Amino acid sequence: MRTLAELPWPRHTARLELRPAVAADTAGLWRWHRLPEVTEWMTAAPSDLESFAARVEARLDDSVTVRLEGRIVGSAKLHVEDGWAQAEVAVQAGRQQCEVGWVLDPAVQGRGLGTELARELLAIAFDGLGVRRVVALCFADNTASWKVMQKLGMRQEGRYRAESLHRSGRWLDGMTWAILADEWRNRD
Repeated sequence: MRTLAELPWPRHTARLELRPAVAADTAGLWRWHRLPEVTEWMTAAPSDLESFAARVEARLDDSVTVRLEGRIVGSAKLHVEDGWAQAEVAVQAGRQQCEVGWVLDPAVQGRGLGTELARELLAIAFDGLGVRRVVALCFADNTASWKVMQKLGMRQEGRYRAESLHRSGRWLDGMTWAILADEWRNRD
């Protein structure tokens, strides 16, 4: 199984260029990553550039930067992990699953770029990294995110009532979506 660093880069979609993230991307990402409409659904909302830079650097091995017309407009993760297995077969389950996630600059949202980006993430996971299963998680209230998952043929595998404490202090429903490699390859 290959790593992100071993894949050919950059990757191109109709409008986007994807490449592994580097520490120098931090300033371009921070410009919009700190906006309330972005942090609303993010796991962490760093309050300053220094803490954001530390977070970016800690995740470089599984992060991708997205450009549109030469400008950084998105970031994504492809985190390969072991599939769950019973102890006797755990070795065979190693590095078989990839969690994907993405975020776009609000200035470019509403143009289908999220779907275009997520589709390429699935292609990278299945065809590049060779995983057998891809999962994506979101708050159920993040309709734009789960609609992208749905468009790509991912199936909702779970909706968990009030399982995620949002920084607003409210307990929100969480969702898990997934797709298998053979489902991806046999889609319409």
